[in-house]
Amino acid sequence: MKNNKSTSRNAPVWMSWLMWGLVAGFYLFGFFQRVAPAVMVDELMREFQIGGAILGNLSATYFYSYTLMQIPSGLLADGIGPRRLSAMAAFLAGVGTLMFGLADHLWLAYAGRLLVGASVGVAFVTCMKLAGHWFPANRFATVTGVALLLGNFGGVLAGVPLSEAINAFGWRASMVASAAFTLAMAVVVWVVVRDDPRERGFESFVHASVVENGSLPPLRALRRVTAQRETWLLLAAGGLSAAPVLVFAGLWGVPYLTQVYGIARTHAAALTSTMLIAWAVGGPTLGAI
Repeated sequence: MKNNKSTSRNAPVWMSWLMWGLVAGFYLFGFFQRVAPAVMVDELMREFQIGGAILGNLSATYFYSYTLMQIPSGLLADGIGPRRLSAMAAFLAGVGTLMFGLADHLWLAYAGRLLVGASVGVAFVTCMKLAGHWFPANRFATVTGVALLLGNFGGVLAGVPLSEAINAFGWRASMVASAAFTLAMAVVVWVVVRDDPRERGFESFVHASVVENGSLPPLRALRRVTAQRETWLLLAAGGLSAAPVLVFAGLWGVPYLTQVYGIARTHAAALTSTMLIAWAVGGPTLGAI
């Protein structure tokens, strides 16, 4: 009877997935923005009268700020909670996307991409933070895999669907529409998401020591993580495996296929999307294993 009582105090499965899934939707948007420039290369070069080197730098501005935000993201998620952090970040990401979509000068496009990268840089961290509270520990790898599935689905949306939208409405209108979607997402996350099941009257899955004693001080937690050998091994493995996919599928794959092989942009976007689809399938599959 005690086990049944304990189980009944856990949040319903649908609620756990809803709380986590809304923030995971922000991660999907982040991946969408990561690879979106690949299908608007010609438009951006023509609009801002730039060459390939400057275009590559414009696209990479996202990664500069995204990378710099990784450690602050973890500290902020611990400090103010994933709900506040992801809602504010989604709002800023929407503003950055709007700046990029309406930019009439190159510096404004740079500023927009910089703001988007910094904002969506918190998405994956907040997803993992919520997963630790709303799901049992033996489901953490599976939830992480599903996050990768959703993220790469965002990359797929930035392939053929975005290419068709640009053909029909133009790249500026497409970016403005995605900005509106992100701003709406910020409101939904703020209203619906809660950091912990206890805020809804259910038991939390976070470790008992955290409930009783709270999290470690930020700097102490950072020192503990960086002192682990596994942290650096995972950093190298993740970076080296992701870089080729993001470089080819995220920017240069589509123009390379269209210019070298004469393939239509939509067809080229479909080909590069297969890399993201494989990544998406591998995430939850390996997570479940």
